[in-house]
Amino acid sequence: MPSGKMRVAVIGGGVAGLVVARHVVARPELYDVCLFEQTDKIGGTWVYTDETELDRNGLPVHSSMYKNLRTNLPKEIMQIPDFPFAEKKGPSFVHHSVIRQYLEDYAQHFELYPHIKLNHLIEHVEPEKLANGQVIWQVSYLDLATRIRERRTFDAVFLCNGHYTVGNVPEIEGVESFPGAKIHSHQYRQPEQYAGKSVCILGASWSGIDICLEVHKHARRVYISHNLAQELDVKIASNVDERPGIERCEGSTFYFRDGSSAQVDVLIYCTGYHFTYPFLSDKVRLSTEDNHVEPIYKHLVHMDWPSLFFMGLPAIVIPFPMFHVQAQFLLAVLEGRARLPPRELMYQEYEAEKQSLLKEGVALRHINKMCKRQWAYYDEIAKAAGCPAFKPVVRKIYEHCNKMRDMDFTTYKNYMYRIVDDENFEVAPCKGLC
Repeated sequence: MPSGKMRVAVIGGGVAGLVVARHVVARPELYDVCLFEQTDKIGGTWVYTDETELDRNGLPVHSSMYKNLRTNLPKEIMQIPDFPFAEKKGPSFVHHSVIRQYLEDYAQHFELYPHIKLNHLIEHVEPEKLANGQVIWQVSYLDLATRIRERRTFDAVFLCNGHYTVGNVPEIEGVESFPGAKIHSHQYRQPEQYAGKSVCILGASWSGIDICLEVHKHARRVYISHNLAQELDVKIASNVDERPGIERCEGSTFYFRDGSSAQVDVLIYCTGYHFTYPFLSDKVRLSTEDNHVEPIYKHLVHMDWPSLFFMGLPAIVIPFPMFHVQAQFLLAVLEGRARLPPRELMYQEYEAEKQSLLKEGVALRHINKMCKRQWAYYDEIAKAAGCPAFKPVVRKIYEHCNKMRDMDFTTYKNYMYRIVDDENFEVAPCKGLC
């Protein structure tokens, strides 16, 4: 650790960035921190906007939030461990505005605003190795209000810029001949505009199912097209048809992989997102091929530049409390309380895990989807950080929620969860509007 305070840059003011800042700010004797956020609000993707393409600064709209979105996890386990939701009653699966206010309250409670630069766009992040072997980071940014460019030096950089902005749009044969509207779920906002139309939704993960549940109430017909190994097993409504993936398009006619076809007015890609770090120097060797980011140790640390940290890589996790543990692990690394293995051993460990998953049949693009692996991961980094791991009740609620969703994804949000103690919870159907 260099003499004096360590200079820390946090890029992104969404949940991950705020959680990192909260833990860094709590150690004023050790750190100076600056959080850069390119919009005029904290909250990242939880900040709803009607805009879908460019914001007022001419930048791509960051948020993918749609008007009616409710969380797909109960707030009882979404909450950050040291900052529980004030409202204990009411629905468990809350509207996105509740989360937005929760994050605002979090930033106010932990006095983060003095350390946040809103309307600041990161343009370049470059490492520099000094003669004594120390690595520093030159961070160049643009003040979007004054149009003034500046550069500052930091000792560590946390990348918290999110990955729900650049949509993945797969190639479809003949799609250029389709005369109808084509959007990615990133641009989806509200269902009323699809009234009377025939809509094809490509993809049946979280966003695909959620959007289908909204759009079918207004559309003439909805085709939910996917390549999942199993059918969805739930008949949503009489105007919803489940189809395999799209084989090709010929004008407004879509041909599916089972030989069936349909006339379509609107195509909505619910096909995931790309990890992008356009501001990173070419000195930082980074691959995001097939949506797999490497070389990153423990989904957090760049193995060649171990003072460059990546937040938000794991998927199919409980993100808010995960960030809480990850941030403490990374500060333990910076402070020497948790020691990383030598570079060669990190690479060996990383490669062994990667190859093991590939042999199990996990596709490269799905390695970041933790699923059942998440629990051992939380325990491992919490132990290394010397902080509490997840309480057993969190896993129990998560697994119960998954069970209810597998039974019927149209009704699983109609339940309320209440934590009794570290081990036990209660669950009951909502009475009235959830």
